[in-house]
Amino acid sequence: MFLLLGEKVKTKSQQIGTHRCAVCKSDQVFTEQAESLWFTLFGLSVLPLEDRAHYWRCENCLTAYKPRELDLPSSVPILKDVIVYLLLGYDQQEQRALADEICTKLTGFDFPESEVQALSQEIASGRLNVAELVRRHASSLNAIGKQQVVEGAFLTTYACCDIEYEDRLRINQIGSALDVGLEFVTYAIDEARKQQNYGTRRLPDIRAEV
Repeated sequence: MFLLLGEKVKTKSQQIGTHRCAVCKSDQVFTEQAESLWFTLFGLSVLPLEDRAHYWRCENCLTAYKPRELDLPSSVPILKDVIVYLLLGYDQQEQRALADEICTKLTGFDFPESEVQALSQEIASGRLNVAELVRRHASSLNAIGKQQVVEGAFLTTYACCDIEYEDRLRINQIGSALDVGLEFVTYAIDEARKQQNYGTRRLPDIRAEV
């Protein structure tokens, strides 16, 4: 007997009332978004395999938040981790103003120097595995948030060096941790370039291993 096996992603969306959006700075209608991967038999969903996404979304600006954590979009902490991680890799951890510039331009939320310094120390000590953190929290991001993180990785790299193969590979690896493909990464980079790289300033080309 021939069995047609496969997988598919199922999405659920439901309104959860009005909440204050940190981006809109006003009360907006929110929905709860959930995505799960299912095993299929002859095209029919049979067994849930894993949860792929779970977040609350402002229906006005489409910003994603961790459920019940509406002070800050879920992309912002991940973006900050990625920016500092890459600056450390290029031995540019003292470029705190650059970290704030990239974060603010992409999200509208600042990145205080004290926070950059504390995060730099935590990552440098090995207490924080950035790749694993990105992978673990990717489910709280929607496509907009994931694009912000990839653009942030690109802009940080662009500021530190002329991007070559190994530099692009690091950006791709961040995309992989976010569970997006190379086409998505390329799209995000192209969008940043269309914005003239958001006016991000270049630093001296000092290369180091991440």
